[in-house]
Amino acid sequence: MLGMLVASYVINFITTFSLSAIASNGTVRGGGAYYLISRSLGPEFGGSIGLVFYLGFVFNTGMNAVGLIDCITLNFGADTGNWAHILPETNWYCYLWSTVVLVLCTLLCLAGSGIFARASNGLLVILFIATLSIPLSALVVSPFESRNLGIEYTGISLQTLSGNLLPQLTRGAAGSQINGRETFQDLFGILFPATGGIFAGASMSGDLKSPSKAIPKGTVYGLITTFCLYALVIVAMAATVTRSSFLRNTNVLQETNMSGLLILAGEVSTSLFFVLMGIIGSAKLLQAISRDSLLPGFSIFSQGTKKADESTFAIIFTFIVS
Repeated sequence: MLGMLVASYVINFITTFSLSAIASNGTVRGGGAYYLISRSLGPEFGGSIGLVFYLGFVFNTGMNAVGLIDCITLNFGADTGNWAHILPETNWYCYLWSTVVLVLCTLLCLAGSGIFARASNGLLVILFIATLSIPLSALVVSPFESRNLGIEYTGISLQTLSGNLLPQLTRGAAGSQINGRETFQDLFGILFPATGGIFAGASMSGDLKSPSKAIPKGTVYGLITTFCLYALVIVAMAATVTRSSFLRNTNVLQETNMSGLLILAGEVSTSLFFVLMGIIGSAKLLQAISRDSLLPGFSIFSQGTKKADESTFAIIFTFIVS
């Protein structure tokens, strides 16, 4: 896992250095990565890449909304809830809950970038506390074994750490939908997207006071911080939970924490942040593409409010597509 984490961040740092070189050598306006690419390679080339970025943002937004509902139903689902049996779990109900999440996040984005920034800061605090609770739990939670949960928690143990140190690809792990043995590509495809939020700051380039300075510094500092936190969490879990426990229970992080509610709050906050970031980032990207008049019939999405240039029509369109 640490090897895949290092590989992911090597890719991210290379991309960030390229992004920073472009951002620090010219004027940066709204549109984030699309604006930087289009002004370096030309609007036509940048437009095709920008459209791919937009679709990626939109699909990621919907995926995080669904992921948020999965976290909630895992704990409060009528059939499989760990804590209570409240929410129906049929596909249509999950679609309904996900749509409600998208509606609420869209309304928050329509309220303006100021409200979005304050909401993001609040979610960041919750996520930071939840993340720090994981290594702290490794220090304070007593060892236990639960046959019902399929978990063996040893506390901090060098023997447990050595048992989890080397890769051992298997088949039939809990939650896996792969018919056969997992491969490096399968696992890397899960981990890498979780580390790939490097365009979050660049997507807000139009709202930054000095984007040419803020984008390089903020992105690099963010990468360093998240790498350290990821590594700390991975080592803490590897030193306290046996390999077989990870294979049998997908909710092991919550079950071994000193407060399962903290982990749930962290899962909800990170999913909500990426839904919010996806909606407003996608909308600003679509607004920038429309202002370059690259796509016929998309000029309506170049609209922006007089006060803060908020892309109202683009936000609504992004919600519909999501």
